[in-house]
Amino acid sequence: MAGRAAGPEAVGEADGDGYTGAVPRTVEVDEFASQARDLVTAVADAGESVIIVQGGTPLAVMLAPDAVPTQAVLADLPRWEEWVHAVRESFAATAGSAAGPNVPLPEPPELDKALLGFDPAAGLVGSPAGREFLAGELERLNVPVRDEHLLSLIYADLIALCEDKDHIYEPDLRVLAQEKIAEAPQRLRLLAVTVASSTGLPATAEITLELGHGPAMRREHGDGPLDAAFKAIQRLTQLEPEVENFSVVSATPGGDAMAEAVIQLVLEGRRAVGAGASTNAIEAGIHAYVNALNFLTEVRAPA
Repeated sequence: MAGRAAGPEAVGEADGDGYTGAVPRTVEVDEFASQARDLVTAVADAGESVIIVQGGTPLAVMLAPDAVPTQAVLADLPRWEEWVHAVRESFAATAGSAAGPNVPLPEPPELDKALLGFDPAAGLVGSPAGREFLAGELERLNVPVRDEHLLSLIYADLIALCEDKDHIYEPDLRVLAQEKIAEAPQRLRLLAVTVASSTGLPATAEITLELGHGPAMRREHGDGPLDAAFKAIQRLTQLEPEVENFSVVSATPGGDAMAEAVIQLVLEGRRAVGAGASTNAIEAGIHAYVNALNFLTEVRAPA
């Protein structure tokens, strides 16, 4: 897969002709010094995002502090703290000096089971208030679920988990939600992805989908890799949902980290959440988009 990219990426709303989005500007590291002032101004004043690359490989990302992707990453505090911890350890090892006492990572925030509607001593094993609290927590954790049936499935699994575990933490909610989101019916299946992106040129995406009656391929151009890929999927499926929410975060530490994408699509007044993971952030976003479309097409399918 050409044109690899990584890091959070903001996606805008769809217009009348399909998806359009604010995709990051890519700048080669050798060109960065001469453009630094203009790039910082673009980030600070216009809210743009910039990916600094070397030979196509991402090195750094510039985002405004109040950008939605930045907030999504910084809000994921347990994972952020783990990343900072790993960086500190690696610097100490590289310098050949002792890293100091091995301080354990702080535990992620624990949730009150009673707020989740689980309090057997009070005869409470599931409640509408607990289900509503779960929906609010998932929204706060950047995994919004507004499909009532899907939320019910997640809540049922959460109550079962409350019975099995003494303590419930915020990451437990994220994992439960994303496992259920990933279990979408597979009317659409992503078979192949090829994207290419160069500075100053439109990005190209070639998408091959299994559409239920056989595979089909489409190539489209766009303002960035995701823009091009989403347009290709729209042409293949004849569906043009609006992207309401989208975030990509690093799911694992290290240079070969897995990217984790969550997307929320709106079509004809219905919302669906999709999730995807890959070592490539663009591919993770495409998987999430197809995953959400599977939910939407399942709802639209005739009985």
